[in-house]
Amino acid sequence: MPTIESLRARFPALVGPTTRLDGPAGSQIPREVIEAIAGYLATCPANLGGVFAESLAATRLVAEARERCAAFFGTEDCDEVGFGLNASTVNATMVALAAATMYVGDEVVVSVLDHDASVLPWRRAAAEHGLNLRVVGLADDGRLDMNELRAVINSRTRVVALPYAANATGTAVDVAEVTRLAHEVGALAWLDPTHMAPHEPLRVRELGVDVAFCSAYKFFGPHLGLYYARREVIEAWTHRTTPGASIEAGTPPLESLAGLVATFGYLDDVGWQLIASQERALGEQFLAGLPESWKLIGLPTMDGRTPTFALTLPGADPVDLARAFAERGIAVGAGKFHAPTLFETLRLREGAVRIGFLHYNTDAEVDGALKALADLAG
Repeated sequence: MPTIESLRARFPALVGPTTRLDGPAGSQIPREVIEAIAGYLATCPANLGGVFAESLAATRLVAEARERCAAFFGTEDCDEVGFGLNASTVNATMVALAAATMYVGDEVVVSVLDHDASVLPWRRAAAEHGLNLRVVGLADDGRLDMNELRAVINSRTRVVALPYAANATGTAVDVAEVTRLAHEVGALAWLDPTHMAPHEPLRVRELGVDVAFCSAYKFFGPHLGLYYARREVIEAWTHRTTPGASIEAGTPPLESLAGLVATFGYLDDVGWQLIASQERALGEQFLAGLPESWKLIGLPTMDGRTPTFALTLPGADPVDLARAFAERGIAVGAGKFHAPTLFETLRLREGAVRIGFLHYNTDAEVDGALKALADLAG
């Protein structure tokens, strides 16, 4: 099993002066991914559809990327996956296709934990098609209110669209139970696993999910959107039997697909066991040392969450706090993280500071973050 030191050596950006705890906004990129992108651009640029060697190589690259993407989502059907510009645009495309099959009065369920990229396309679709949008709130512990979810799902529900884990707070959702509730009324289980993607296998088929989407730059890859849609679902949207090609627009970004294949190779080499154990240890270390002056938004243990922590300090502006971290050589996030409804619900007008750990972070970096928190609390 690789050591953390050997893994960090594969990330050129990690040798810089800044401690990168901004992983929830986008991970750093391993050298093999960078080299795969550059290597494709240097040696193989060609469009699809030709009979010469470089075009045939591009065709093979697309097929390999689709096969690896299917494995990443947990399906054996390569026609159930595809690519786009990013998670936001991929989701918007699929929402438009799904909404076109709905009727006035049909209902879509979302939650306050959602990223705007998940909710805004449904808001637009609701206005255009006369749909009803139902928004599920939080339980007392900051998780999704499952009792409220059960109450709002009904015979008119067509889609239940929820995150695998909240981008802002790291709070996870019980996807299997959400999927079960959706399927009980014949609705689609529509999952945004973008925040969870660098932390654990997605297993959408095993969980019963019908639609899912994410961005590769969140899990050590290039800026590229990925989607999964169950074959029967996407064929119903498009009335065609070539799912992968039916919603992808134009020539794919071949250099990004080369990088994506290398990203999956990196994940295979590291292994999810190392990722899970390292991240849990970092998260537990952070929670154990969190100064009492800071308020943690979300779960106080590593059970049911990712190692992403939203924090507030009474009387302090999150942006000012993030700037103070930057002055100490630590990159953290500040604001509402494209989840405004969540922070409105929490009555945190300015949002929060967000500190996130990925498997390449170290014990020493956790200690550095805790010292900065203590210093800023006075």
